[in-house]
Amino acid sequence: MSSIDDHALFQWLVSSLILFFLFWCIVAVALGVGLIVCSGKTLKFLDTMNRYVSTRHGFKPMAVMHDIGLSVRKYRIWIAALLIAGSAYSLFGLIAWFDITAVVARFDMHLPRAFVSWIADSLRWLLIAGCAFAFVIGVMLGFFPKALDIIEARANKWYSFRHIARGADTMHLSLDKWVAAFPRTAGWIIVLSALFVAVDAAIMLLGRT
Repeated sequence: MSSIDDHALFQWLVSSLILFFLFWCIVAVALGVGLIVCSGKTLKFLDTMNRYVSTRHGFKPMAVMHDIGLSVRKYRIWIAALLIAGSAYSLFGLIAWFDITAVVARFDMHLPRAFVSWIADSLRWLLIAGCAFAFVIGVMLGFFPKALDIIEARANKWYSFRHIARGADTMHLSLDKWVAAFPRTAGWIIVLSALFVAVDAAIMLLGRT
């Protein structure tokens, strides 16, 4: 990646970040004006946005154990052959046939070519690592099943997503209660803060054009 491409990618990322802040500043100004002008309707709208989402229900399917060990052992040779053949073919294709220039030319997304090239090359190496891992697993499954069983016995640990995410679905409404108690004061704070950030973002964006 040349220095020109690096500079173009950096300029695009910075401009996108500025536009991101500018957009949400405009949204914040609208929210602040709503709190100042029509507090009741704005607070009612905010109440409809505060919805409780239970992570316990969301993570329930992920917390159920699915043991496919018996099926894998029953068709061990066939599965190993498919893993070895498929991963070897994919590795050969990713190493010998993969053409980043053709991929970048195919996906014309009006983005800097350096950025698209970096994404494509990163995905390529990620796929190469995955295929290499699948090839090793296939070889161990076909020729060294006992060694694979030992690794699986140490690696197969059950983690409860419900336990990890405990407390993540707890609603903290201290700020909401303060805004509801002092809507106009909160509105002025939001408007002034958002305008300050928006003006800075606009100046930076105009300075880059």
